[in-house]
Amino acid sequence: MSFYLLEIGTEEIPAGLLKPAYTFLKEEFERLFKQNNINFTQIISNGTPRRLFVYIDGLPEKQSDRDEIIIGPPASIAFDESGKLTKVALGFAKSKGIDEADLSKVSTDKGEYLQGVKRIKGISTSEFILNHIEEIVLKVPFKKSMRWGNKNIRFARPIHWFLSIFDGRVLPFEIDGIKASNISYGHRFMAKDSFAVTDFDSYIDSLKKMYVFATFEDRKSEILNQIKNIEKEKGFVVPVDEELLDTVANLVEYPYAVIGSFSEEFLKLPQEVLVTSMKVHQKYFYILDDAGNILNYFIGISNTKPVNDNVRNGYERVLRARLTDAIFFYENDKNVPLEERANELKKVVYQEKLGTSWEKVERFTKIAEKITLDVDKSKLNTVKRACQLCKADLMTEMVYEFPELQGYMGMIYARLQGEDENVALAINEHYMPRFAGDNLPTTFEGSVVSIADKIDTICGCFAIGLIPTGNNDPYALRRGAIGILNILREKKIAINIVELIRFALEQLTQKANFNVEELTLKVYEFIIQRFKQILVGEGVDPEVFESVSDNYSSILKIEKAAKEISPKRNSEDFMTVAASYKRIANILKKADYSNIDYKESLFTTSYEKRLAELLTSTKKQIEIMIENEDFGTAMNELLNMRSAIDEFFDNVMVMDKDENIKNNRLGLLASLKVTFDKLLKFEKIN
Repeated sequence: MSFYLLEIGTEEIPAGLLKPAYTFLKEEFERLFKQNNINFTQIISNGTPRRLFVYIDGLPEKQSDRDEIIIGPPASIAFDESGKLTKVALGFAKSKGIDEADLSKVSTDKGEYLQGVKRIKGISTSEFILNHIEEIVLKVPFKKSMRWGNKNIRFARPIHWFLSIFDGRVLPFEIDGIKASNISYGHRFMAKDSFAVTDFDSYIDSLKKMYVFATFEDRKSEILNQIKNIEKEKGFVVPVDEELLDTVANLVEYPYAVIGSFSEEFLKLPQEVLVTSMKVHQKYFYILDDAGNILNYFIGISNTKPVNDNVRNGYERVLRARLTDAIFFYENDKNVPLEERANELKKVVYQEKLGTSWEKVERFTKIAEKITLDVDKSKLNTVKRACQLCKADLMTEMVYEFPELQGYMGMIYARLQGEDENVALAINEHYMPRFAGDNLPTTFEGSVVSIADKIDTICGCFAIGLIPTGNNDPYALRRGAIGILNILREKKIAINIVELIRFALEQLTQKANFNVEELTLKVYEFIIQRFKQILVGEGVDPEVFESVSDNYSSILKIEKAAKEISPKRNSEDFMTVAASYKRIANILKKADYSNIDYKESLFTTSYEKRLAELLTSTKKQIEIMIENEDFGTAMNELLNMRSAIDEFFDNVMVMDKDENIKNNRLGLLASLKVTFDKLLKFEKIN
């Protein structure tokens, strides 16, 4: 069996572009080989900032022969009356490279056609790779690509070399003047010499000797080991942020942890300012003591092993400059009341068609007031105050310089200015959840303001036509909808979601021209589809969800009904009753009948009487159970009617010749349907 090794040597590729690029290489080779009958045992793809590589093992010497079925013209013109091939058939065979002996007549859904079997001989695997290598290299996806010099190639960064080895020998190709060879290169600064490659193991070993950890996983592991050694040696606690670890592992080829420090005077800054400065802006790991207090030390990951203090001094210098700015902003911001900052929002355009940020605050304040009055009136003052101040820190110098700290700095300044603690917390929490898996608000105020802000954003975007399509969701409306749902569920806030949407849209009627009722349904559908995805992921039957989602006013009731009814979905009773329901619905629709009135005196059979008696008692019980949110038991009550319904249809002719008897029976079925519909809509069950 054979192997192939490709390396694309480049200038330093940005960290965020590496993994998608080498993942693409693996998937693209895998796709091409599978589609073209070339087997392999494994594909390994990875990379460093200066190289992407892919290694395929267990390749055959040549591609397997294969037959390709090609449908030609209709048999009526491909064969003459005696069954011989016509000129049309022969022309088809010649154009497709098919032997006459491999032509035949075949029956299809569209009738009889001429079919040809094209015998395709496999080419050598190396030739196949050469036929596709340029296409693969040029298709590597990047968010941003560039051209350089007089090259026509577009890539994330300039390409300097190609390594191309098939079974120990160079598999030569050339792209835009760059020729492939068996030569690769080590670390840019610590191993400038090149080296020859014959196989994958020697490639990885040689890179390591030349100060390159070839894979992301190896660099990540090395960084973690070095951090653990520092923790053990110094007694530090280093919180390792997974996202930061992934980033720095793709910023270097040879990771080396460097301990730096900064002046203790900067420790008077709020902890999150220090963390953000180090983690987000400088890509440093911050350090805590055993009690969880931040220390004036950090760990930076260098791409070279330092031979003096220059690297550490450089790290400290850039951090010192950033923290000096932060101290200046912090001291200035503390002296300006948040109310003054909030008034400045009148000058800030939130969205061209939706007005200023101040107007947005006014809108979601009304929404928050409505939620609070419906749920807990005692919190009205703190909710209103939180709404008034929650966007104020957007106008501070600190947040202008460190936008990641919006909400957090508002909370810090609110505390310093003597605001209620729940108001201060809500200022930070109203942005939660910021991303999938993020914490939810802990306070009632934070929960309500978060819901109000997010529902205003969703409704505002829908009102002006900024509705997400495909992957296009610039205002993160899907994330906002999921955030609303998670808060409602976690905090057990039982509000009428349709009324809330309608109310939010009513606040926007002076900003955009739209039909409130029509858009209310669109926004509700948008949110409820996110809820469906969540609950289906938790085991709820999708059709059961659809059947109850329009029946109940709150997210909590929809969830409870869906989860209690779903386990019964595949039972024999459920399926039989669902079929009977559809039969009832069809009869009523065909008869154009919806009157639910009926008289017992017009019943002529015991089957009608039994069904009516059972319906009367069951209807009352189901109404009570729905009121008490005992949806599972209510479903059982409906299913208990199965035998009575079956007997009715087995023994009673609904469409009687007597008009009064017919209408009476239709009324009984209409009443039965209404009772079923109160719990769930069976027409959505297939």
